[in-house]
Amino acid sequence: MRNALMWFYYSWDSIMNVKYNPLSYVRNVSMQMYFMTALSILWTATFCGLIAGWTNVIPLIYGHIGFLFATFMTYGVFKDAERDRPKWFEKWNTDYLADRAFKNRDKTKNACRWNLEIEA
Repeated sequence: MRNALMWFYYSWDSIMNVKYNPLSYVRNVSMQMYFMTALSILWTATFCGLIAGWTNVIPLIYGHIGFLFATFMTYGVFKDAERDRPKWFEKWNTDYLADRAFKNRDKTKNACRWNLEIEA
């Protein structure tokens, strides 16, 4: 349970904390605030449309279209803010990708069975 809560905390922090999400690359604090406010209003309207869909089919369709729009809008804003990455981010990104590749490696390769009867 503790690991699940910590995963939720870090997932939330990576999106909602301006220190860690890609909007940190935008140098102007007022623009960071503007983008976070606009995205929060967009996501609020999206989920309101999805909840309104429980009463009728048409709002549900609008809610799903809004969800797709909000997802692509958030992705676009984050990628645009990430365009001028600092060097430390590049290093962290390569380290992260190398670590993921190491964890996903084939663990059956280069493995041998240790037979104690033969070795002794």
